[in-house]
Amino acid sequence: MKLILEQDMLPEEERLSEAFLLSIQVSCEKFVHHIPEGVLSIAFIADQEIQRLNRQYRQKDSVTDVLSFSFLESGTMTEELGDVVISYEQAKRQMHDGDLRLELTDLIVHGILHVLGYDHEEPADAAEMFPKQDAIVNDVLHLPSNL
Repeated sequence: MKLILEQDMLPEEERLSEAFLLSIQVSCEKFVHHIPEGVLSIAFIADQEIQRLNRQYRQKDSVTDVLSFSFLESGTMTEELGDVVISYEQAKRQMHDGDLRLELTDLIVHGILHVLGYDHEEPADAAEMFPKQDAIVNDVLHLPSNL
């Protein structure tokens, strides 16, 4: 899996480095077995755009933090695994203790897991997805290369 990140809307000082993005990719591969080969695109977008997408695809007319679009479910083999879009403004509003890097990492990993088929609608699914998400985020944020 190769991650491609579009983060032009983020201020320069808040952008994630290629090395950091690679650490997310490596950690996902460490904790999720059988990740298909392909490209997963991640983009930061404005509240207005994520609300439009949320209304269009989920029939929810509200801002949300992350939306995932998996191309794996179509059954068609393609190089593109899916897309993840994240509201940068919502991420800033909901970050804990002023830690934007933690919030962005958590949202990226959450979106990736959805693209890969994980869900949290049912309690049993949530019991599988959220510990995996936490393990990946913790691994990413504690890699020696990220200090």
